[in-house]
Amino acid sequence: MIFNFIEMKKNILHLLIIFLLSNILFTSCKKFNLFSTTETPHHYGIFKNINDTMTTAPSVALNMLNDFNDKGNIHSLSQKEFYEYNILLAEARYKCDSTITNNKTLNDIVIYFDSLTYIYPKNTDVLFQNSRAHYYRGVGFEEDDKYKEAFNDYLESLKLIERIKFFNNNQNIDIIHFNALIYVRLSDILYWLDVYNASIECLINANQLFEIENNLSATTRNNIVIATMYAHMYNYDMALKHLTLADASLIKIDKDSPLKYVIERINSTIMYNMGYHEEPFKAMIRQYKTLDIPNLRMEAAGVLGDIYYGKGMLDSAVYYYEQYFPDNKYSKIDAANHIIEIGLKTNNNDLMTKYTPILAKETNEELLLSTIKTDISSIYENYNINRKNTKLHKKIATLFLFIIFTTISLLFLGLYILSIKKRKYNNEIDKKKYYINALQEKIEKKSSENKHIKQHIKNLEKELQDIKTKRYLTHIPFDMKLKNLMETPLCQRLIEISHDNTIKTNIEYPDLRIDEETQKELIELFNRTFDNIFNKIISEHEGLKHQDNLYFCLYLLGLNEKHISAVTGKTYNTVYNRTKRIQEILGSERSIRETLRDMA
Repeated sequence: MIFNFIEMKKNILHLLIIFLLSNILFTSCKKFNLFSTTETPHHYGIFKNINDTMTTAPSVALNMLNDFNDKGNIHSLSQKEFYEYNILLAEARYKCDSTITNNKTLNDIVIYFDSLTYIYPKNTDVLFQNSRAHYYRGVGFEEDDKYKEAFNDYLESLKLIERIKFFNNNQNIDIIHFNALIYVRLSDILYWLDVYNASIECLINANQLFEIENNLSATTRNNIVIATMYAHMYNYDMALKHLTLADASLIKIDKDSPLKYVIERINSTIMYNMGYHEEPFKAMIRQYKTLDIPNLRMEAAGVLGDIYYGKGMLDSAVYYYEQYFPDNKYSKIDAANHIIEIGLKTNNNDLMTKYTPILAKETNEELLLSTIKTDISSIYENYNINRKNTKLHKKIATLFLFIIFTTISLLFLGLYILSIKKRKYNNEIDKKKYYINALQEKIEKKSSENKHIKQHIKNLEKELQDIKTKRYLTHIPFDMKLKNLMETPLCQRLIEISHDNTIKTNIEYPDLRIDEETQKELIELFNRTFDNIFNKIISEHEGLKHQDNLYFCLYLLGLNEKHISAVTGKTYNTVYNRTKRIQEILGSERSIRETLRDMA
């Protein structure tokens, strides 16, 4: 049974956006001078104060803006000040969950600042106001479900920000934060339209910017969405990675946040799809019975419906699916499909009569979105192509200048070389003599070190031979036996690998892999040293396999799942799943290394 992650999309995005807006964190970076004293001389202080208040108290900022209008001050504004006022008003209304503003005003603002940008193409204040104008018009379009128009405005807003960054390398918190918000907006539309790769790309770009301002709330939200998309693409390794990042940051900022249930639900769905059924089922039952947050409880019901459907418990599946459709407000195609299939299997005409119209409605909406999805995908693809072409042109221009400079430099260098050729020749001979002497010294030093190492190896081998006798081993503590083992050449090689933090989960490392003969040698070495304790443990615990000996050895040497995957050639998921199974069989939540130490 494969869960459809897109079924939870609306509620996840709604909850995450609320979380992001209510927990915006800023560092002490330099603030952007949004309002210029030369451009807005009359009300500079008022607008700046409102803008600063917007960060922490948008409702207060909205009251200040309304009060400014109620007192009639708006009639004294210049045209530019009037439009700046309306941008602030749109932002305040949005942050207070109100309607942005009327489309005509937003259109007028965009047209005005587009014109100013044409006149002052390098003025960063104008560029930033223009970017904000496009952004909030995009928000207005999105509120009206005009996703294509919204996407175009967000993209234009991004282009304007990129122009600011091109003209001004000194980044500040306002630009960084606003840039990140644009990426989030682009990502959310792409996500809603199932354009996952592009959506993930936008969120990764956003997180890089949020990390600069140490905005853990935003990166947490984004990592949850990224994990959901990776899971929907069946890339469970990356999904679990981003869930882990989200969980770690959530603990730091708000361990009681409702988002922990979203993380648990996504993780449970992934685990279920990977074959771990019991714990995901218990987790979703617990959420359904205990949570008093309607959306979260409803999503848990949807997952339970899928679980029962997969088990063939159709009555229970229908029960939970129907909890997933309160007033048909959050109907989903897959859930409706399953209910109709159940109706067909059980000859339940009532189910088919009730849910066939829902399925038809949702299917029609998906078909309508498909054209928009194609258009937006093309728009974003063209943007990336143009951006890459721009970068390529810059590189070509830079390369051309470099070639000219290099050619001229080489010409003068050649003339210089010809004038001092004899002296340079003699200098080169002297240098080579010096390098030869230095290399000889290094060779002699290395030879001495090798002799020392060989002697040390002989000593270690003698010590190892001494500890092989059973009589001696029985009187040596476990830690001492392990320490002696770790000094053998084979174990030393593996310990060096355990210290390598560059190893990734999704890459093969043939040069690190140990062959079967070496694996047998390692297992025999450990069993001799610890009086065949691992084979005894395996024989006493049903479910353990002979090859688990290798896991025991590697974990005792300090290797983790990534390192074990690299030296054995097994996938990270295989190693991870077997590790969890060994822990279950041994009946311990502690690490395998600690459990073996206790048992030995």
